[in-house]
Amino acid sequence: MRIRSLALADDLERKLVEFRIDGKPLPGIAAVDNRLAYIEQLVESIRRIDYIGAIRNRGICAQRFDPKSEIFDPLRAAAHYQQESNIDEAFWLAFLFVHFGKSSRTGWNLIRAIYGAFNDEFVWTWEKYNTDGTAFSVWFNHRLPELIGVRKTIQFGNHRKYESLAKIDVVLASYAEWVGPARSHEAMLQRVIENVGDDPKALFGYLYKSMNAVERFGRTAKFDYLTMVAKLGLANLRAPSAYMVGATGPVDGARLLFAGTPHAKHLSAEALDGMLVALDDELGVGMQVLEDSLCNWQKSPNKFVAFRG
Repeated sequence: MRIRSLALADDLERKLVEFRIDGKPLPGIAAVDNRLAYIEQLVESIRRIDYIGAIRNRGICAQRFDPKSEIFDPLRAAAHYQQESNIDEAFWLAFLFVHFGKSSRTGWNLIRAIYGAFNDEFVWTWEKYNTDGTAFSVWFNHRLPELIGVRKTIQFGNHRKYESLAKIDVVLASYAEWVGPARSHEAMLQRVIENVGDDPKALFGYLYKSMNAVERFGRTAKFDYLTMVAKLGLANLRAPSAYMVGATGPVDGARLLFAGTPHAKHLSAEALDGMLVALDDELGVGMQVLEDSLCNWQKSPNKFVAFRG
């Protein structure tokens, strides 16, 4: 662990050791190896969030936001457009980042192939995508045989590995419909604020539920997208819970933490959500850090392993 993270780790350890559920300490971290591994997962999750904040404050090389470039990075691209006040393009890239993910084998090649219009000399920016409601679908279905032909070089990320190339146009169309007829993310957010107010947790909860309208966007995708929107500074959102309902890895991790075993079926997803809210009141790290760290920790509870993808 980096020296600069030791103070954070010490603080997290103290708070975890002092934390009580029904007057009892956390059984999942009673063993020193488990506790140290979980603390390092917490620190790693915090670093990933801090990374987004860091790139938002840096100058960004033009190749990083050019999908024709081999060093294209959708998060840096989103940060660039946020800096340029092109809010729609930043939201669009955040969505594409979550839907396609980063493959451990082929990197950002899939998002480059779609956003960068494959071998054609243009880019599917948010503006171009919405200029003609059917243009993307026509282009995509024309190019689909070629895309399938090179699918081993353009793969979805680990969290999206069960997605299908053939459904991409349907997913993107449903997202545009979710944003609304004006195709303005700022207008969409204003409508939501008028409906539920500007409390960050209320906004997150409303948007999370409303995203059921987006095809192929389940619990993890919705959570990751909205937390990324917040990290990029595109909207003032804060997850009110870790959204355990429908989760698998995070639920196993939470059961391990609170009951000492991932097989504690008596702890429902709803009950775990409440426990995690109480834990975050103590740790103050945010729900995304808790969700992410628990998911990774349960894969290797007594030895830290950095997981990506």
